[in-house]
Amino acid sequence: MKKKVLNILVVILTISIIVEGFICFKNIKNNKVLEDIKTVDIFDNKDKTLSIMVQDPTTFEYHEDSSRTSWPKKDEYMYAGSKCTDVNDKDLGDTTPYLKFDESNYTATITTKKTIYCTLYFAKGRPVLEVLRAHNKGANDVVTYTETLVDDLYRFKGTASQVTNNYICLGASENPDVCKANPNNMYRIIGVTTDGNLKVVKATKYGANKKWDDNSNYVYPNWTVASLYTYLNEDFYNSINPRIQVLIDKHTWNLEYSHMSSWNDNIKSDGTEQIKISLMQGSDFYYSITTYNESSNKDSWLFIKNGWNGNMEEAEWTMTRFDTAGPSWGWIIDSNGSLVWGSTDQFNAVRPSFYLVPTIGLIGEGTETNPYTVTTIK
Repeated sequence: MKKKVLNILVVILTISIIVEGFICFKNIKNNKVLEDIKTVDIFDNKDKTLSIMVQDPTTFEYHEDSSRTSWPKKDEYMYAGSKCTDVNDKDLGDTTPYLKFDESNYTATITTKKTIYCTLYFAKGRPVLEVLRAHNKGANDVVTYTETLVDDLYRFKGTASQVTNNYICLGASENPDVCKANPNNMYRIIGVTTDGNLKVVKATKYGANKKWDDNSNYVYPNWTVASLYTYLNEDFYNSINPRIQVLIDKHTWNLEYSHMSSWNDNIKSDGTEQIKISLMQGSDFYYSITTYNESSNKDSWLFIKNGWNGNMEEAEWTMTRFDTAGPSWGWIIDSNGSLVWGSTDQFNAVRPSFYLVPTIGLIGEGTETNPYTVTTIK
């Protein structure tokens, strides 16, 4: 009788980590690292089972990580996903059955006995909500950012002297020193949605003072007919660096209006519009303060002092219309830090505001000297 011989195939997989132009091979058996085998030049490596691609934070393009000497660190990089192919270079689609990446400690394991080749992608920076939580205190350790949802945003709230942790620089470079060299790149974060969309407003005014509408015929409920809206979405948008343009979200904006009798209880809506560039809403200003006093003349203005985003030297427009005065009146933040209403044919400063896409990461601390800059998971 012939003996039946059982051949057992022991599959040993190789994980390669690219460091300093070399690949460090680790021997994997039954999902455990057995030992380091060798280090070879990447160009001699004919069988890369697992490779790492790191994003250039300026161009957003991925490249093999040839500048680091270790696995990308969790406090510096976001895991942006993976791609696996078979021996015939066929894309396997969903990598879940083949590759396990542990985001808690940044380790990867191939979990199949098939011969596959996987690439892991990492983007510079950390997720928005995580970063804002880590830097939630402004001057004198005052908590200025809390995740209490107010009108669809987690907001920064406090006085100008307290809120020192919501600066963001949006320019051609992720390097804060390079970015902030151009003052036009500086913005302040109003708040963030639960999905991670940052809402920002320009730190200084843009261009010359403008009327809300050149023809004084602002027709509600459609803010998009105003000449100022066209100016923002053409002239201003075209002035933004292309690196940032691709990160601006066409977001749902509330076309709010309000009458002076108790602003907080009387913010109403004319509907919504999908908008890229707009102005700060009156409610953004109202919700950014911790205390306020209403004027005794409630039909004239809401007297607010010291809010972090109301310290301009001249009056500026919001996109919020005034309720009872008809279509040709809107809300203004005046130079005293008050919400006042005025005719749309007035010339006032313009500070553009917009949302960023939720797939960005942040670098920096959010201070004026070390502002946040952005990267993206692409």
